[in-house]
Amino acid sequence: RPIVTVLIGTPPIAWLVLAMLWFGASDGTPVFTVFVAAFPVVFVGALQGARTLDNQLKTMARAFELPPRMMFVDVYLPHVVSYLFPAWIAALGISWKVVVMAELLSSPDGVGAALAVARSQLDTAATMSWIVAVVGLLLAVEYLLLEPIKREVERWREPGVAADGATR
Repeated sequence: RPIVTVLIGTPPIAWLVLAMLWFGASDGTPVFTVFVAAFPVVFVGALQGARTLDNQLKTMARAFELPPRMMFVDVYLPHVVSYLFPAWIAALGISWKVVVMAELLSSPDGVGAALAVARSQLDTAATMSWIVAVVGLLLAVEYLLLEPIKREVERWREPGVAADGATR
């Protein structure tokens, strides 16, 4: 857990500088920086989900002698996923910011590089266009991809819906 705290507490720009020293101006720099910035958020979400599973539910699953696979898929996973979705959304936001920053400082390609060119040319319109494009893509991924998956996965939480998805 202290490692996760250190990873979360270290500013992404510090990881970016280290990645630039280690990987140079390669694709490894943004990949490493995004991983180090986003992984702890997802890890903490999964850990919190696993820790908060109702003990009575675990006891009942043991009493019914559920096989380990069924215990994982039908008991742990639905609960943990409800903690993972907010973590994934937060990690997605962090990732977008970090990858653009990493590209801006270390890559000749990508949105960050295009922002660097727009900045050097004092082109406010191009800068705003890139920002709108990045935010629009982020919103599309969250609401058109992640949100429908989340609704489907968490359908069991709705009142009157059986575990198999049938309505009562």
